Amino acid sequence: MFTLKNFFVIVTIIICELQISNGSVSLTIKKGSNVNEGVVISLTNFKGLIFYGEISIGTPPQKFNVVFDTGSSNFWIPSMEWPTKTLYQHQKFNTKGSKTYTAKYDKTDKHKRKINVDIIYKKGALKGTLSQDNLMLGGIILEAQDFFVGFEPNDDDVKNFKFDGVLGLGLPSLKYPGTVTVLENLVNKKLISKHIFSIWMTSRKGDGEAGQIIFGGLNKAHFLGEHVYVPVLGRGFWNFSMSQISVGGSDMKVCVPQCFAFVDAGATDIHGPKVEIDKIYTKLGTTKNQIACSKVKKLPVISFVVGGKSFSISGKNYAYEDVDARGAKICRLRLLVGKEDDGCYKLTIGFGFEFRTLGMAFMESVHTVFDLQDFNKPKIGFAKAAP
Repeated sequence: MFTLKNFFVIVTIIICELQISNGSVSLTIKKGSNVNEGVVISLTNFKGLIFYGEISIGTPPQKFNVVFDTGSSNFWIPSMEWPTKTLYQHQKFNTKGSKTYTAKYDKTDKHKRKINVDIIYKKGALKGTLSQDNLMLGGIILEAQDFFVGFEPNDDDVKNFKFDGVLGLGLPSLKYPGTVTVLENLVNKKLISKHIFSIWMTSRKGDGEAGQIIFGGLNKAHFLGEHVYVPVLGRGFWNFSMSQISVGGSDMKVCVPQCFAFVDAGATDIHGPKVEIDKIYTKLGTTKNQIACSKVKKLPVISFVVGGKSFSISGKNYAYEDVDARGAKICRLRLLVGKEDDGCYKLTIGFGFEFRTLGMAFMESVHTVFDLQDFNKPKIGFAKAAP
């Protein structure tokens, strides 16, 4: 969860997970027989923690690596005031070096101060200035895009991010009041012929392309069969309903008659209610998110039934190697309990939903299309991802 506030306004917005990562990024713009229009940004996967890609902002353009996060709707990058002593080097936005940059001022303030906000994540926080500049997104130029220029990380979590910033692709109701999101800008200015974006992720790590995000289209080589589309429920998040969760073909009886989740490209893990996660742990032969490494190759598939179709993830998606405090190798599960004090849990309960987040552990096996043809009736489509 993070909260945005300036001197006069306080607004609470929810983000459920954001993971620290490392790696390199490449940018590709492709149009070919497999790509159904749209422009493509290549994604890099670092250690199975996070995917991110390259954008540019300003005139002349300055490049940044950002997480394309479907669990939030705001966009921020670090400024020249960002500390130099961070775990990884960051690109920093030079506001004076852009001919098209403008900061936003509070018109109700007699001192005409800039609108500075606190952005508080579940893990990490920073301060930033509300601003506008031209954004280059995979070859598309969005003029006068609203964003935040971060000038002060408030803790080590933000300092330890490998990526530079976050570009939110949640629905508009999660945005900071009075701003225009990247998705709204793309649609309002008719910069993409189809009001969709698609995400393809793979488990490939290290340098080179490990996934793609396509604005305005999809690539038929990224999925098998046809997508199943379901309506988005609630506001802000890409929420949808499921009718079954099974482990190794055994129904966990947790979606009776249905249960709810949302897809979060800015999250690594799968989160769910404690009772549900405990049932899955028991089925996997453990009582916590740690499992004997000798069992990983034999882990059963976990399946989610959405729109009448089953989508499965394997052990390689939801289990990973780690090290304990002594440096010994251990294996953990990317299946975690959503805490009741988490802002996401409270918000989804408020809409009658229980808290489930499907992060990368799910998305690496499932190609996802986010459909905004009608902002009032968004849809989300799922198909088995191509390897």
